[in-house]
Amino acid sequence: MWTILTSRAQTARSTRKAFSRPFRIGREGLLLVALAVLCAIFASQSEFFLSERNLTTILRNSVDLSVVCAGMTIVIILGGIDVSVGGILAVSAVLIGRAYQYGMPDWVVILVGLGAGALLGAMNGAIIAKTRVPPIVATLGTMYIFIAVLFLVIGGVWISGLPNTLSFLVLGDFVGVPAGVFVIGLVYAFSWLLLRRTPWGQRVVAIGCDEVAARLVGIQVDRTKIQAYALLGLFAGIAAILYVARLRNVEVNIGTNIALEAIAATILGGANIRGGIGSLIGTLMGVLFIKITQNGLVLIGVSSLWETVVIGGLLIVVLILDALETRRVS
Repeated sequence: MWTILTSRAQTARSTRKAFSRPFRIGREGLLLVALAVLCAIFASQSEFFLSERNLTTILRNSVDLSVVCAGMTIVIILGGIDVSVGGILAVSAVLIGRAYQYGMPDWVVILVGLGAGALLGAMNGAIIAKTRVPPIVATLGTMYIFIAVLFLVIGGVWISGLPNTLSFLVLGDFVGVPAGVFVIGLVYAFSWLLLRRTPWGQRVVAIGCDEVAARLVGIQVDRTKIQAYALLGLFAGIAAILYVARLRNVEVNIGTNIALEAIAATILGGANIRGGIGSLIGTLMGVLFIKITQNGLVLIGVSSLWETVVIGGLLIVVLILDALETRRVS
C-alpha cells in the first residue's frame, strides 16, 4: 500500500512537471520580450526613463515587493494564497516605528519586525491548516483584522521622522552596485535553495501537486503549510524593515496594494494559482514588469489609477491562459 501511495504522489508531481516546464520557460521568455517592449515604449516617450537615476529608483522601489514575492511564490507553489500580506507588512512596519520611538536599538527593531511578520504568517497558516478554510477566505478575514490593528495603533496618523541607521540596506551602494541588489540576491538564493535543495521544498511541491496523495504518503501537510505561511510572514517582516529604512516613516495606507502586486508578479512569472508550479526567476521578472509599468506611466503623465487597471488586467489574462493550458493537458 505504501509503495502504491508513494507512486501516486511521484506520478502526480512528474506529470505536472512534464507539462509545466515548457509552459514556464515559454512564460519567462514572453515576459522577457514584454519587458523589452515596455522599456522601448517608455524610453521613446520619456528621455528620463533610461537615465541611471531613474533605473536606480526603479530598483530601490522594487526591493520590498521582491522580498514579499519570494515568499508568495513558495505559498502559491504549495497551493495556497495570502491576500493579507499587505496587512502583515503594515502591522510589522507600525511595530518597527513604535520600537524606534521607544528608543530601541536597531537589532531589537529588526527582531520586532521579523518576529511580528513570522507570527502573523504562522497564524494565517494555522487557521488554514487546522480549519481547512480556503486560503483566500481565511486571509481575507485576517487582512481586515490587521488593517483594524493598524488604525488602532497609529490612530490614523503617520509615524514619521524615524532614524536612518538602516537606510543603507536600500539606499546605499556597495562596490558601485545598489545595496538592494544584494538584499534581493540573498533572499532569492535562500528561497531557491529551500525549494530545490531541501526535503522541505520537495514537500511543498508535493502538496501543491496533490495534497491528498501527500497526506497518504505521510507528509505532514498541516505543519508544512504553517511553516510556509510563517516564511511568507517573515519575508513580509523583512519587507517592512526595508520599507521603513527607505522612507523613514509609516503611512496610514501602507501595504494597500502589495498583495495584488505580489500575486500578480508571481503568477506573471509562471506560478500556477492551483499550486505545484512556480519560478523564482520568473517572479523577479514579474516584479520588474510591474515596477517598470508604474514608473513609466508616471513619467509619461498617465494617472496612477491606470496602474491598478493594467496590473489587474494582466492578472486576468494570465489566469485565463493558465486555465486554458490546464484544460488542454487534462
